[in-house]
Amino acid sequence: MAYCFESELIRCMPNLQRYACKLTRDVSAAEDLTQDCLARALSRQHRFEPGTNMQAWLTTMLKNLHFNNLQREKHVTKVELWDGAMSVEASQIARLVFRDVDRAFGALTPSQRKVVKLVAIEGRPYQEAAEKLNVSIGTIRSRLCRARERLNTLMAA
Repeated sequence: MAYCFESELIRCMPNLQRYACKLTRDVSAAEDLTQDCLARALSRQHRFEPGTNMQAWLTTMLKNLHFNNLQREKHVTKVELWDGAMSVEASQIARLVFRDVDRAFGALTPSQRKVVKLVAIEGRPYQEAAEKLNVSIGTIRSRLCRARERLNTLMAA
């Protein structure tokens, strides 16, 4: 009688399903795990040696799949949404951020706003900003530093 991998696989399925239920403690997760295990076994049937214990081979494969899934889930953040949850479009979020930045920018002193506008927004060199505002480069640096600190504080609030 010829060896048939698939028939041996089918014979092992009930025990495999029970073991998956024990591991996952959830019938639907156990079904998924069993299906993943059977798919992996079929794709790797060339590695199975006929005459050895297929139940042990499948059980080990199932256990390893389960533990790999647990490890993968540790690195995934799950967010549960409630029925009344609403999605917010990216453009709405961008508008909110822009509004907050605009408010924080308005809270700066006029001299800080001028320095931020010239250096951070327009990208002018410190020397050019200093000449335009008729102050030293050190003054530009200190105003810019204070303005950035103030913006960070206001944005964090």
